[in-house]
Amino acid sequence: MKIITDTGSDILETEAKAMGVDLVPISANFEDVIFDRNTEENFKAFYEKLRSEEQLPVSSQPSPAAFLEKYEAAEETGEEVLVILISSKLSGTYNGAVLAKEMCGYEKIYIVDSLQASLSLRLLVEYAVKLKEEGKSAEEIAGILEEVKNRTYLTGVPSTLLYLKKGGRISPVVAAVGNVMGIKPVLLLRNGEIEGYSKARGMKAAKSGMQAFLKKGEVDSCMPVEFAHSNNPEMGEEFRKETMEAFSLTESSLYEVGMAIGTHIGPDALLMAFILKESMK
Repeated sequence: MKIITDTGSDILETEAKAMGVDLVPISANFEDVIFDRNTEENFKAFYEKLRSEEQLPVSSQPSPAAFLEKYEAAEETGEEVLVILISSKLSGTYNGAVLAKEMCGYEKIYIVDSLQASLSLRLLVEYAVKLKEEGKSAEEIAGILEEVKNRTYLTGVPSTLLYLKKGGRISPVVAAVGNVMGIKPVLLLRNGEIEGYSKARGMKAAKSGMQAFLKKGEVDSCMPVEFAHSNNPEMGEEFRKETMEAFSLTESSLYEVGMAIGTHIGPDALLMAFILKESMK
């Protein structure tokens, strides 16, 4: 079985190779440079560029040809193909993958619109790899993910409103006032879309706002709670440890946010992804 995801999962190339996962690129395009590879060096260079540029980069989704090439290679070897992609409400990547399947005509391709991004997409991909190792077929795994994705959540807090302003998601006036007052929006990715769930005064309150989601439902003990930072590992590790201790969590890891989401939340942001036993009301 071949498992494919996109770089919006923030899975590094080295990690993907170790898991046996293929990556297709979602690129972040500045006027003079394109970032389309998930490596530690690329993430570092991306955030250095993001901090210094006035304009946000433009995202570019993979072409159907990028998927078609992988599908045809799998058909030649008789492999099943499981494709797990960033939310179709955030990117056209899913549509490109579906179009490539139609062009290929190979029946053993199963495509999942994860309704997730970044850290929560990573959760589903890692779970798929685990199920593959347990001997599940691509069709079986796709069916399981269709259920699990509806109780998978991603929450995050940007350190500044600057990048939401640059992306046109909030007005310059709201951004200016919010930054002066130390307002931090607690964001939630739900049903495939990012929503402003609540507002907090200061990062300490914002972190509490993120942690509050772990009280809204029972965390699936079979799944890890994962954490991520954007170009600030010290802050990310502090938040991870605080949350682990406060909620007696037994399994977690810390990762870095890549270009797809990092473009919009900016550097020095925090993310947390988790899977509940039942969907939040």
